[in-house]
Amino acid sequence: MENQSPSIKSIAYTYGLYLALVSVAGLIVMYVLSLQKSWTISIISFALTVLILVYGIKAYKHANGGLLSVGKAIKVGLAIAVVGVILSAIYSYVHYSFIYPEFIDMTKEAAYEQMMTQNPNLTDEQANQAMEMQGMFMNAGFFSLMSILGSLFFGLIISLIAGLIMRKDE
Repeated sequence: MENQSPSIKSIAYTYGLYLALVSVAGLIVMYVLSLQKSWTISIISFALTVLILVYGIKAYKHANGGLLSVGKAIKVGLAIAVVGVILSAIYSYVHYSFIYPEFIDMTKEAAYEQMMTQNPNLTDEQANQAMEMQGMFMNAGFFSLMSILGSLFFGLIISLIAGLIMRKDE
């Protein structure tokens, strides 16, 4: 008779929700404090993300009688990341579309100023063309998509490392 593995779904939902709450809290804090970038919040968010993924994988290992393969660790970590990133991306889209849409304009303006500082010989036509191209990528949908891709990649790496460290075979 084979051992039944515990459900990844409940762990993914629980820890994915925690992950989303951290992401949403970071956006809200930055909005309330009128920050465009904050290394402190980024570092705290990074550390909490690692902890949530690791504790989620650890919870799976505990529920599985102390056994954990690297493959299962990756599955659990990615499942947590998927749940967290979907919820975060939904909030991020709403945040940048309706709550704080001026953030995108401020980001475009900062990019324009940086471009002109680095390339003072650009003509107005060249600058406008560059900003038009850049504008295709500076919108709430693109920010959400990049957040999804980045979070999934990060979740994969953290899950792999955690799996290699916590691995325990029969």
